[in-house]
Amino acid sequence: MSNQLGKRLLGRIGAVASLTAIAMCIGSAAWADDPIAQAPRVVGNSSSYNSSSRTVTVGGSSSSSGSAQPKTSKAANAAPTVSCLTSPILCSRPTKRSGPTIAQIGQQAAASITLPVNSPVFGPSPSQNQWNIIPIGYPVWLWTSDTQTTLSQTVANQGLVVSVSATRVSITFNMGDGQQITCTSFTPRPLHNDPFQQSPTCGHTYLTPGQYTITATTTWAITWAVSGQSGSFTVTDTATAPAPLPVGELHAVIVPNPPG
Repeated sequence: MSNQLGKRLLGRIGAVASLTAIAMCIGSAAWADDPIAQAPRVVGNSSSYNSSSRTVTVGGSSSSSGSAQPKTSKAANAAPTVSCLTSPILCSRPTKRSGPTIAQIGQQAAASITLPVNSPVFGPSPSQNQWNIIPIGYPVWLWTSDTQTTLSQTVANQGLVVSVSATRVSITFNMGDGQQITCTSFTPRPLHNDPFQQSPTCGHTYLTPGQYTITATTTWAITWAVSGQSGSFTVTDTATAPAPLPVGELHAVIVPNPPG
């Protein structure tokens, strides 16, 4: 009688051990399938994406802080404590599946925000004179179509809510004549102004005639934060003026008084 009771007891203990091993394997599989709880962090290289029909380039230099992977429960990370001699297959831990880290999710979300269009604007307008040109030697004032310098958004990405902030750092104008001007502040030109007055903040003077296409490349500093981690990188966005700028040379002609 005692031998049969002992065998039953051992059988029940074996069944409980098997069920425990199965539960641990399920927990391990769930941990391995979690695309967030992966290490190490890898910050992406330079990349481009389209934003409102524009090409925006994300700088390759990035920084991020925080733990390489989030804290997980002990049940998910602890090694099995039940002997696997009788069920080695059930107790084997699945191989971790590759997937995006929190840092990658944050960077991807930050890179997807819509930035303001900073198209170049210049003054005076060629239409303000009868020749429809900007004369050589006249100072050209430069600014952009949007005055917004900061913005903040929250972006949902793969089940996480990422806080994103963007700050406009500078704008580089390519004037089309081989010259580039980088400015951090801008002053729109008053409509009625001394034609020889230079911009107090950002301007250029053409020295040769031609049809010049002006482009403006805006540099943004992007920061993101999610689940205790944060990072930053730069974004450059290039826009082109809607029309070329005609620059010409004016010649003074002395006309004698008519006789009589």
